[in-house]
Amino acid sequence: MEAYTDLLLHDMGPDLADICLGQATPSEFRTEPLMGLRFKTSFLHDGRASSIDEAIRLHAGEATQARHRFLALSDRQRATLLRFLGGL
Repeated sequence: MEAYTDLLLHDMGPDLADICLGQATPSEFRTEPLMGLRFKTSFLHDGRASSIDEAIRLHAGEATQARHRFLALSDRQRATLLRFLGGL
């Protein structure tokens, strides 16, 4: 089974900055493994997103380009990706 994570600290931008753990700045978060994602009911470090789609849309900082690529997908491509992620 694949964990789907890089386990690195990433700058998520000022809109998600609120806690500071260890040597991280308030806007830095360690990538969580996506394994078991299908069992989650809330997303992001503080649970503010109620869906995977919403969590992706809230990403900023280093993830801004990834969010833009997600939003540039067709509806069908986005649905396929979300179905894949929802099955992890």
